[in-house]
Amino acid sequence: MIVPGLLKKFLLDTRCCAVLFSGGIDSEVLLRAATDALSPENVVSMTADSPFLAEFYRDSIRRVAAEIGIESIFVNVNPLDNPIFIKNTSERCYVCKREVYGKLREKARSLGFTAVMDGTNTDDQEECRPGLAAAGEYGILHPFLEAGMGKADIGRMAAALAAFGIEKPSDSCLATRIVEGHPITLELVELIGKMEAPLRPLVQGRFRVRTDGSKLTVRFSKIDSDVVDKHREELLGIADSAGLACKFCRI
Repeated sequence: MIVPGLLKKFLLDTRCCAVLFSGGIDSEVLLRAATDALSPENVVSMTADSPFLAEFYRDSIRRVAAEIGIESIFVNVNPLDNPIFIKNTSERCYVCKREVYGKLREKARSLGFTAVMDGTNTDDQEECRPGLAAAGEYGILHPFLEAGMGKADIGRMAAALAAFGIEKPSDSCLATRIVEGHPITLELVELIGKMEAPLRPLVQGRFRVRTDGSKLTVRFSKIDSDVVDKHREELLGIADSAGLACKFCRI
């Protein structure tokens, strides 16, 4: 794999690093780039293992780490223990990320990895990302930002890894599926996870099951219309068993 010069220099300067791997495309490309630049023994994959991490991504994280020959560490984090987080205000992501970054950085440093980094890129700066403030507070590094790389640049790097099957639609943690202002509960998170699980390995576009606590909305891309239709009755059954109405919305 060809790692762009600025990115490679930044990675080499760290000598060794812990990459915060969510299972998404950005952090996977960073993990592979770091391993390529530094060699596997100098890189570790670290993941916050919370109720908001879908099982699909747990499996993917383990597979990728094993494939490239690095250690994959999961650190237990449960923001549901924080009453401020449960309220689901606009500060939800900041509150969650503070706990996540704090625990992952502590674990990384206990293993001798002082450089802790994630896949934040230039396009992320154009969005509302409260978690970035928390990252700054804990000294989390952003190699893609340092190298001036956005999603298109990362996509080109991912294309070079096509043989490994890096084709994933953008995603976010399960807590983001609950409409702001409605309390986040473990029951709702588990229900959303159950709804998304059958389709997550199959969809090619954006796919979300959203809820305001009174109904479920399956949001999917046009490209996945046939896949969703094949699972429509299954999803309706899951929603009905939870006592919630369910509607489908193509985006």
